[in-house]
Amino acid sequence: MNRRIILIFSLCFSALWTFAQPIGKNCEASFTYLQDQGNHLIVNFTNTSTGDITDFFWDFGDGSTFHGEDPSHAFPYTGEFTICLSISNADTLNPCSDSTCTTVRVDILPQYNIGGLLFAGTFPINNPLSTGDTAFAYLYRFEQAGLIAVDSIFFDTLGYFWFMGVTEGKYFLKTGLTESSTRFSGYLPAYHGDCLLWTDADTLIVNQNVYNVNIYMVKGKPMTPGAGMIHGNLLIEQSNGGTIPMEKGQVILADASGIPYQCTYSNPSGEFTFGQIPQGEYQIFGEYTARFSQKIDLLLDETSPNADSLELKLYASISGIDDPHSNQPANVTVFPNPVGSLLKLQIKLNEPEQVKVNIYNHMGQHLVTDEWKFPSGNFQQEIDVSYLPPAIYLITIQNSHSHWQVIKKFVKK
Repeated sequence: MNRRIILIFSLCFSALWTFAQPIGKNCEASFTYLQDQGNHLIVNFTNTSTGDITDFFWDFGDGSTFHGEDPSHAFPYTGEFTICLSISNADTLNPCSDSTCTTVRVDILPQYNIGGLLFAGTFPINNPLSTGDTAFAYLYRFEQAGLIAVDSIFFDTLGYFWFMGVTEGKYFLKTGLTESSTRFSGYLPAYHGDCLLWTDADTLIVNQNVYNVNIYMVKGKPMTPGAGMIHGNLLIEQSNGGTIPMEKGQVILADASGIPYQCTYSNPSGEFTFGQIPQGEYQIFGEYTARFSQKIDLLLDETSPNADSLELKLYASISGIDDPHSNQPANVTVFPNPVGSLLKLQIKLNEPEQVKVNIYNHMGQHLVTDEWKFPSGNFQQEIDVSYLPPAIYLITIQNSHSHWQVIKKFVKK
């Protein structure tokens, strides 16, 4: 009888002890790293650990340590270093800790050469005969801070441009004619991918020498000279939300549907001018790498042959673009948010419209375009976003002539 009581007591105590034990929170230490392209001794570390973590401790293997989540560390010299990350939480009831170590090779990054021809129509500039043109080429690199200008050159010999000592990575490349060139008024600058806007440009992956990055400039739409004039100031948004004049910013004159006629550049005071413009409907917008431009619609006619004192603004993000028009639809809803596979748009239109939708990633790269024509009323449309990686995206909904524009954000999970 006593043995039975003791056994029952032991089982109950064991069950109670098991129930009272703290349930440890699972956590696992892990990280990724990327050598900085501008300084090969700097390595950027990104924490990818899982679990409820409150403390991150890094040992860089060179005598240096760091408390924090995503450090950038400058090593004293090239070589191999054992990097260790230790994680833990501050929960005394449910403690969690883990660590991991990885050997990182800090070495001089390989460098490559990039070259190509700049075409104006069928032939490269000044090739096979001199066309009296001089051109520029700008090279931009993808970095954690965004698109960064890393090099620029001017060239004219046989239309060939050349960049030397380019470190491995992802780049944008833009070329065009200088204002003193013979054919400046007929051809607009273009990016790799033969496109006018940086949001449409192809990414150039540099992991070897590339000598055939040929670019075809955008040919301007012909224009009959007239008596009109367009004048204004190009402004660029500052970090405090204000604006200042933009020097050497590209301003594009286009027809009402956005097809370009020609471009010009703002002077040191931010001023730009288009002269000898015939009557008609026009659109003015800017093009400056990693910036988003406001668009201004204009009508030059007999009563108003000139447009003066315009203010054209460049913004750091697409969400900052002003909408100067008031006739936008009563309501645009984007759902579900976050979204898995199908993004749905609920659009209420006050009148028949042709609606254009664009999706951009956080770098401003153009990813998706759709266009539909609706009568007035309420409509729902679906967009397949299943192939987009998890991230935050911007979606713009506008009518065909950009008289109104709605900008929304959504999260792809």
